[in-house]
Amino acid sequence: MSQKVLVTGANGKTGRAVIAALAKKGASVRAFVRKVEQGDALKALGAAEIALGDMNAVETIAPALKGCDAIVHIGPPMHPDEKAMTEHFIKAAQAIQLPRFIYYSVMHPLRREVPHHARKLDTEEMLIESGQPYTIINPTRYMQHLEMIWKDVVANGVHGMPFNTHVKFNIVDLLDLAEVTAKVTAEDGHLWASYELAGPEGLSQDDMAAIISEVLKKPVTARQVPLDEMEAKARAGGATDQRIDTMRKMNTHYDHGGFRGNANILRWVLGREPTRFKEYVTRLAKRDGLLA
Repeated sequence: MSQKVLVTGANGKTGRAVIAALAKKGASVRAFVRKVEQGDALKALGAAEIALGDMNAVETIAPALKGCDAIVHIGPPMHPDEKAMTEHFIKAAQAIQLPRFIYYSVMHPLRREVPHHARKLDTEEMLIESGQPYTIINPTRYMQHLEMIWKDVVANGVHGMPFNTHVKFNIVDLLDLAEVTAKVTAEDGHLWASYELAGPEGLSQDDMAAIISEVLKKPVTARQVPLDEMEAKARAGGATDQRIDTMRKMNTHYDHGGFRGNANILRWVLGREPTRFKEYVTRLAKRDGLLA
């Protein structure tokens, strides 16, 4: 009988990638979502069941966990109530003596100047102190952030992000992160651990633009997007004041310190070399028919 895993935040880009990776390993995935219409797309990715619920609605959580062997908890990005939401799931997990609680956090949660990092640090502490068997995933910034600006990069040759062009990041492929998450969920030997997961290269915007130029065989330059410009675009997209404040503080922090890390743990858990940025960009360009 396959392992049954509840995945929260299932309809987000991380949740979708994790569902596909878990299904590939033979797990029976139950996707926790707020809207019934999200179910068909998640089943197409490999989810076996859909659980309707809300992370703030405690009464929906225990039924969603019933019969599960593990949970992969992916909180809403930058949500101010993440600690309280996660506590609901921890208590429900403890009530049924759930063997595995995988919490999807962030690398360097101790960077308290970044609000969502600080909230994740508090949440990690709560989980560790609860006594619930856990594994904590600490990912750095995704390579997939490129996809938000990809059309502009291809059309106009500009790689624009809201921090300076020379500070470095060890960005990581979300598909690698999903594979690691599936492995630590489905395989033995990963309890009571926190795994920092960084990509194998320290790259600045300038470096990334140069790699994209090489792949696309056209000039691409890096641009620092002013925070006010970023905020205006976020407001136009419906972002809340709280989320915008978090984004401003996060990118101000990145502007000074970047987001560096070491790929050793990612390499060890994957059992192979992590994806490099040129490989990811090539994959993206082939997806869109820009390369043969």
